[in-house]
Amino acid sequence: MPNSDLTGALDLGVTALDTSSNYLGFRSHELLARVAGDLLPKFTLSTKVGYFPSADRAEHSLDPARLRAAVEQSVRELGREPDLVFLHNPEHTLEGVTSRSRAELGRACAALDVAAEKGLCGAWGVATWDPSPLVDLIDEVLPQPSALMVRAGLLVGTGTLDAAGCRHCGMGHR
Repeated sequence: MPNSDLTGALDLGVTALDTSSNYLGFRSHELLARVAGDLLPKFTLSTKVGYFPSADRAEHSLDPARLRAAVEQSVRELGREPDLVFLHNPEHTLEGVTSRSRAELGRACAALDVAAEKGLCGAWGVATWDPSPLVDLIDEVLPQPSALMVRAGLLVGTGTLDAAGCRHCGMGHR
C-alpha cells in the first residue's frame, strides 16, 4: 500500500491499522513501517504475536520468552510501540481444558501483561478464530486482556459468538 493510499485512508477517517508479525512471510512490520513512514504515528496500531518462523512453516508457541522477544522485535520493526498487541490464536497450542493448559495460557498472558507494563505496547488482548476452548481456561487469577478479537461474519457459528460473549445481535447470545 503506497503512502498515498494511507493518506487517503486518513482522509476518509480510517485511523486504525491491524497487522501481525507473521503476515507477509514475517515481513509485514518492516513493510508497513517503510510504506507508512511518517504517517504511521497517526494511526492506532495493533499487531499479533504467537506465530514464529521455522524451517518449513510457521509454528505456534505460547512460550513467554518467545512472546516477549516477539513484542520487542515488533517495536524495532515498526519503529514505534503498538497500541495493542494480541496473543494470536492461543487455542492452536493449548491441549484442551487442563491445569497444564490453564498454566500455559496464564504464563503467555502474564508475558504480554508485563510487556504492556514496561511500555512495549499500550495494552494487550487475545485474537482467536475460536474462543470456545479458552472460555473454561480463563479465570479471575489470569491476567485480564483489554481486548478480544474474534472472527465475524455470516459463516461464524453461534458457538463462536456465544464464547466471545456476543451481546449486540439480540439472538440470545450472552
